[in-house]
Amino acid sequence: MAVAVPVPPSPVSTSSAISGSPPALDPSTLALLDSFIAEKNEEERRFNELAEQAAARIARLALGFDDDESGEEPEQIMSVDEYRVAFAEDWQLSQFWYTTPFAMRLARALHALCAPTTSIAFVCCPTAFVAFQHTRPLRNARLLELDGRFAVLAPRAYVPYDMEDPTVLPAYMSANVDIAVVDPPFLNEHTNRNIVATLRQIMRPAGKLVVITSTSVSDVLERLYDSAPLGPLWRTKVDVLHGRLQNDFACWGSWDGADEFGVEDESGVEDGYPAEDADS
Repeated sequence: MAVAVPVPPSPVSTSSAISGSPPALDPSTLALLDSFIAEKNEEERRFNELAEQAAARIARLALGFDDDESGEEPEQIMSVDEYRVAFAEDWQLSQFWYTTPFAMRLARALHALCAPTTSIAFVCCPTAFVAFQHTRPLRNARLLELDGRFAVLAPRAYVPYDMEDPTVLPAYMSANVDIAVVDPPFLNEHTNRNIVATLRQIMRPAGKLVVITSTSVSDVLERLYDSAPLGPLWRTKVDVLHGRLQNDFACWGSWDGADEFGVEDESGVEDGYPAEDADS
């Protein structure tokens, strides 16, 4: 004869058994979650706006309306603060944006080196490009980046760039860059060797190079950036600030007098640009 075996009840939490309702999140946790969702929604909204604007500019080019040949000044792009909202950092690509105060100080220092016709290339440092083109846009500024999202910032200025194919670049860039600003995304010799190959191809013989990277690879810089126009390098007065990284970063320049690059007077003005930002 079969014997009935009693089956124990499923385990139930004390709170659920008493209240009959699912457990609730702590209010502070809910607030953080709501803030995160709102931030992501705003990021998506702003990026979609930029994509629509970029599509309109590309359509104008397709119809033969070339603003670069119109004689008009290039359009000022978004601020660094707006950029930080619209573009999330991709840690897999080693993307860590500069702080707004640092990016603006760097932009002022770079503009002090430029004339209206200067050709300047930003290699793997989109925050610096944004600050520079927001401060006072130059027609011959270019951004070399792997991440295709940056095409919506300035379609004519964006140049697709893959460090694993470091010399695959538009022909017009060969020996055509007066100033190059580079922030190698990975702190190793392989990355810097590829960056050097790119710079050797695009820079003019009398060009200037600005390198922003960790002091942990300073020995690599000394070995690879050893001859004009890439070197020798001098450490500048620029104090590099990332939003998230705690590594010791610094800035180097390749020209005589580069050790004074980034020095501002007591009023915070460099070459006529007021210090619109503040650390406080």
